[in-house]
Amino acid sequence: MKVLAVSLAFLLIAGLISTSFAQNEEGGEKELVRVRRGGYYCPFFQDKCHRHCLSIGRRAGYCGGFLKKTCICVMK
Repeated sequence: MKVLAVSLAFLLIAGLISTSFAQNEEGGEKELVRVRRGGYYCPFFQDKCHRHCLSIGRRAGYCGGFLKKTCICVMK
């Protein structure tokens, strides 16, 4: 019974953490577009992600998301 309670608590905490990563901030200051997960040299070469975003007409780009594996471009 204790194992069941501990595993249920673990699942609830894991669910809360995953939903908190998935939510966007409600500032509305900048619009973001996720370009590609695991691509454009993220997380080690963020300048290449930035240059990629500039090449497709975006204002800027950076590596973000879980473990910074997603190239995120900031729209104009």
